[in-house]
Amino acid sequence: MSVRFASANHPARRLGWRAAGRGLVAPALARAVNDNPRAGGPAEPTAVRFDPLLTDALKHFAVHGLASAEAAAELAAEASQRDDADARDHWLAVTRMFDRRLAARAERVLEPA
Repeated sequence: MSVRFASANHPARRLGWRAAGRGLVAPALARAVNDNPRAGGPAEPTAVRFDPLLTDALKHFAVHGLASAEAAAELAAEASQRDDADARDHWLAVTRMFDRRLAARAERVLEPA
């Protein structure tokens, strides 16, 4: 996998960079904009709701990185050994978010007999 560096002050990200190059207008730097709704606006909801499973998966990814799927499958196996069906299903769902094939294999292995 190749990694490419993109400078934050790149001419292609400037608004009107061609016109600015000819000296016609002053360049304005294009900024990233958060398109999430703001809380408390007149026509906007008071709170933004996120999927709790997605939040857990992102936190898990922050800790385990690219090994997140395997770590979640191991946590599902540990929960299955403790006979904790809710935790097992939760960690299988987290595994499924990262790797569907691994989740399907883990689910077949962890099926209660």
